[in-house]
Amino acid sequence: MGKEKGIHFSLKHKSIRTQLIVYMGCFVVLPLCLALMVLNIYLQRVTTENKTGYDTTLLSQIKANADQMIEVTNYSTSMMMTSKSVLENLRTMARSEDSYDLYQAKTQLSARLSEMESSVLNAVGGKIAILTDSGYLIGAHNLSRTSVEYEGENWYQQIRSNGRKTTFSAELQEFFAEMTSSPIHDHRYLYIGRSVLDYSGENLGILLIQLSGTKIWGKFTQAMVPADEGTLYIFDSGRKMQMEYNGEKEALAESLAEEDAAFWEGTDSIIQGTLKNGYKYMAVSLEHGGNTLVYAVPGRVYLEGNLRISRNILGMVLLLIAATIITMVYFSKKLSKPLTDLVEKLENSESGILTLQEPELSFLEIHKFISSYNRAGHRIEELIEKVKTESHLKEKAHYEMLMSQISPHFIFNTVNSIRIMAREEHDERTSHALESLGEILHGVYDNRNGMTTVGQETALLEAYVDIMKLRFGNSFQYYNVIPTDLYFYEIPAFTMQPIVENAILHGVKDVTAGQIIVSAVEYEQDFLISIFNNGNSADRDMVEEMLESPHRNRRTFTGMGLYNVNSRLKMLYGDSYGLIFKEQVKAGFEIWIRVPKRTDFQAHSAGRKERE
Repeated sequence: MGKEKGIHFSLKHKSIRTQLIVYMGCFVVLPLCLALMVLNIYLQRVTTENKTGYDTTLLSQIKANADQMIEVTNYSTSMMMTSKSVLENLRTMARSEDSYDLYQAKTQLSARLSEMESSVLNAVGGKIAILTDSGYLIGAHNLSRTSVEYEGENWYQQIRSNGRKTTFSAELQEFFAEMTSSPIHDHRYLYIGRSVLDYSGENLGILLIQLSGTKIWGKFTQAMVPADEGTLYIFDSGRKMQMEYNGEKEALAESLAEEDAAFWEGTDSIIQGTLKNGYKYMAVSLEHGGNTLVYAVPGRVYLEGNLRISRNILGMVLLLIAATIITMVYFSKKLSKPLTDLVEKLENSESGILTLQEPELSFLEIHKFISSYNRAGHRIEELIEKVKTESHLKEKAHYEMLMSQISPHFIFNTVNSIRIMAREEHDERTSHALESLGEILHGVYDNRNGMTTVGQETALLEAYVDIMKLRFGNSFQYYNVIPTDLYFYEIPAFTMQPIVENAILHGVKDVTAGQIIVSAVEYEQDFLISIFNNGNSADRDMVEEMLESPHRNRRTFTGMGLYNVNSRLKMLYGDSYGLIFKEQVKAGFEIWIRVPKRTDFQAHSAGRKERE
């Protein structure tokens, strides 16, 4: 803690460039050097695990390939061994002494074997032959008796005793060597023997199969065996080698056979270990015949790979550190100079707000900073002007002036209507009209602060509509469907009346079966009052012009009332509130009044705070 305070104190008044170099050196470069020591050890372990995992994956693929080849071979040969024609030909060879019948049987068997070799077994590099009980060795191109002594051999007895089960024996190589003129290298092929049985269980001969080691190992050896130092083996259950790849090291095969490891007990998982001679091995059991697939490689192969990768990575990181230090020194100067220039400009500014010019060469962050600063400066200037304008609008004289424009206009229209009715008719309608006028006047002069509730405004609106119905008769219908839950929220007095007045005088006046519908929708923070009439519609530009500036248009709307209502709402609650024209209505005219949800108590409290 004390050391950090010392560093902080010593760098407190230093330049950005100095602090950047010191902090990057102490907290980036130095920890990175220490981390490289740990990383070197970690990489050796990771590369060893990766190499092991890679070899394990390839060994699993070799195993799957070998199991699949043996499975395909067993299936195809089983179909042939149970074929009626094959069994009939073998029975003919065992019992017939007629040379022609014997020749026909041998020929047909040879043709059948040739067909199988060229079709099914061709994909797995396999060859097939049949050793009959009478000593004939029948292959794709062979019909003669065999010269191999086999009857007393253990492998022969084992194949006969296993019946149709697969029996792996490297000694079967002699039969295939007899049928070809080319030499066959030891342990380059996998040999399988199966007894051919009659339906009665009588042994008719032995089916001999040769599978190519090249097909079994496939191309996996190219990626798995480094510099031909690795070796692949297949051992049978008696630890006798059946096949090998790159296995010139006979001592290695003997060491594996003598190794007392778990893989000789048979397991589906891959067993890993190290021999006494330093070789590492991996082993896994095949699915057929208890065979075991083993891969062995010198231990130094893993170490050489680790050291080579570690040296390369360490050299690259050291170069990266050197380049980082050089780049850090260079860019620290590039970074500090634009900032220093900006600070000097700000310090020399008299008002503290100015428009900055971006340097010709600068960073993205400097560009964003200058752009953001310029936008913020313009916004501040706009806000200052807006505050001045709003302060002027909120003055009491301006508010009373707006009210004075609404009330006299309304009273004049109402009295004029009553005067016309009184002149035309002398009945109780005039008395009812005067009574409604009294309620309206009471609402006008009872709201000294200009505020009322939705319920009181609705009652005042009902009185006004009654007067207008007396004037125009039942030429229109008025509906109020505002939920009573909204009646207790505040609203500026005479907010709805000017809009309803426009709806009557310029909307449904000359419309048959006119309708005026007043409704409301409640939201979490505010509510909307909708005033709709099915009379004349208006375009958006005309309505927005009336909302933004006062004017009078005798043919359509009285814009003075709409402008005053909209100005009062925005003055009291902000720009997000006021009148909204719904232009989606094509038949008729609808306008919304957006008001925040406040009670009388909240409104009075807010008014007192504003006055204070």
